[in-house]
Amino acid sequence: MISHEFKPVLLNRDGIRLGHVEVGPAAAQDPPLLLINGWTGDHGIFSPQLVHFAQKRRTVAVNLRGHGSSDAPDQEYTVAGFADDIAWQCDHLELFKPVVIGHSMGGRIALELCGRYPDLAAGLVMIDTIVMPSPILRKSRQVKALLDGVGGSDYLAILKANAWELGCDFDDAARRKTIYETYVLPPCSKIAQHVAYSVIRNAILDYDPLPAAKACRVPMAYIAADVPLVNMARGLDRLKEICPQLVTAKTMLAGHFNTIEVADQVNAMLDRFLDVGLRRRRG
Repeated sequence: MISHEFKPVLLNRDGIRLGHVEVGPAAAQDPPLLLINGWTGDHGIFSPQLVHFAQKRRTVAVNLRGHGSSDAPDQEYTVAGFADDIAWQCDHLELFKPVVIGHSMGGRIALELCGRYPDLAAGLVMIDTIVMPSPILRKSRQVKALLDGVGGSDYLAILKANAWELGCDFDDAARRKTIYETYVLPPCSKIAQHVAYSVIRNAILDYDPLPAAKACRVPMAYIAADVPLVNMARGLDRLKEICPQLVTAKTMLAGHFNTIEVADQVNAMLDRFLDVGLRRRRG
């Protein structure tokens, strides 16, 4: 199933429409799931998970403010602001004690949500997220080049190239191209430049995940992919020191968009976390 087969519903928060997709029976097996897309993405990155979990769980996939079907007002876009939007959506939708699952940048937002609102979630899963980057990375030439490119006149080409490079060559080229053109390129191409630039600048240069990590006491999991840049920068050792309840796993022979590329692996790991991992709480 591809992303456009799910029709988002829009909720109005103070004049700003925020989109989400909901599947699964309302009176379904607990806990429900809350899925958070990454930078320049939308709910489509979770299409296989929406199909899989709709069979037995209430599952909500949000579109971050400025992403997908949500409005894109002229403002700053921060990790904390995204978390506040999502907490509001959960309250409006009466989504109680969900397991929060974030892909890429969505994982950082999920961590902020669970730390900022400690009673909101039953658990947290981050998928191929740069969680706690080092100060060296923040000041690196690669980061400066990315920010300059996203803030420049050819920003769409930079976004597309960045998304392609985060893919992989493990699978055949035709399948990789299909994934890119179906699930990655459409939302990436539609995002407004002021949104893309503000999100990445604030997340890299200004956001400190340490307070949220210290406040996050729910069961926590991390699912990695085979992406050298993310693997180098994700900061899991530091996170593990702060959150000893963290458990980790890695998908085999898959790139950044592993939720689609190897959905069977990701779904099995999520099922295992829901069945067993939710018992692992912080000491």
